[in-house]
Order: sequence, then structure tokens, then C-alpha cells
Amino acid sequence: FDISAGEIVALVGPTGVGKSTIADLIAGLQYPTGGHILLDGIPLESLSPKTRTEYIAVTFQESFLFADTIRENIALGRNYNDKKIYESLKAAQAFEFVQELPNGLNSVLGERGVTLSGGQRQRITLARALAGSPKLLFLDDSTSSVDPVVEKKILDNLRLQSNMTLLIVAHRLSTIKLADRVVFLNDGSIEGTGIHEEMMNIPAYFSLVRAYESNGFSS
Repeated sequence: FDISAGEIVALVGPTGVGKSTIADLIAGLQYPTGGHILLDGIPLESLSPKTRTEYIAVTFQESFLFADTIRENIALGRNYNDKKIYESLKAAQAFEFVQELPNGLNSVLGERGVTLSGGQRQRITLARALAGSPKLLFLDDSTSSVDPVVEKKILDNLRLQSNMTLLIVAHRLSTIKLADRVVFLNDGSIEGTGIHEEMMNIPAYFSLVRAYESNGFSS
């Protein structure tokens, strides 16, 4: 499938269909056994790690944070000033709760971020990704612990990011509807692509979305 620059695309499909594998491929954690993933026509495997890191950011459902300050957890040794970090926190809807911490950006997190809630950890991880101003951001179910209202604010903020393409693994109907387009993966292939309303004509997609709703993912 092709994704246009600046587009927001939701990847939807049953468990085990390969959504997270696509995230791994884009992040360079796996490499294609056939074919290529192209960025502006260039195969990803031909890009240097430095170039790949500058252009692409992938955030996963499991947020990994270090026993260090929030500032260092976002910067990861990169030379970002506080203004850049604050901008990233605001886009990730994390600015307010960080400001409320006793030491703000200098607050030290516990190992793996145990001092924060799951949703807060995911938002710090997202701010880390955004700080690098990636051209392509892949959210692999990385807002699953965030309140749906906050998630909508995050996606609205991401939509305002200039020159950024967004891929989202989505399980909430509200998230799916926010995307410009849906790519439906099923039974080892792409069964359909289009806006959500069009995709509801595909029986397998209709059934999956209804299952999300009945399992509490519709909000």
C-alpha cells in the first residue's frame, strides 16, 4: 500500500495479522524477506541508521522509560533545549502533568517509569518521538492506556504537525474515524483501503469493528 506525505492512516486488522510486524519493519527491527519499504522512493534498508532515526519514529504499546529525569528520557542525549521539549510535551498532552510534578522536567522517574501511570508513560514516550520532528511517525497501539478524550486531543495536535505522516495501529472506533484513510489487513493480505464508512461494506471489517465496540474500544 502507498501512503501520501502528510496523510493519517489507520492500520486495522485482527490480532496476529502483522500490524506490529509492519512497525518493526519500519523501525528497522526486522528486514523484509521480499519486496521493499520505500521512503520517498528509497528502500529503508539502504538508509543509514542515522538517517532512518532522523526521518522515522516508532512508538510501541509498551513504553520504556529510564530511571532518569523526564528531560533526559525525552532528549536521550540529543541536544534539545527546554522550549523544544515543552513543545513536544504539549503535543503529547503531557505538559500539564509534568508541570505539576515537584521538579518538573528535572523529576526523576523510577525504573521503567513506575512512578507514572500507563497513560502518562505512553505520553512521555510520544513526546520523545516528537522531539525529533520525524517525517513519519508510527504509533503501534501506543495510546492504548490514554483516555479517549485525551487521545483525540493528541491526534488533533499531531494533525497540526507540518510535514509529518502518521501511521496508527487502531483498536478504538474513535481513533479509526480520525484517520484520513483505513488500511484493513486480514488473512495475510490487504482486504481493503478507504475511509471508515466505505470499509463498513466489507463483512470482515464490519465484524471486527463491532467486536471492538462490544469489548469497550468504541469510546
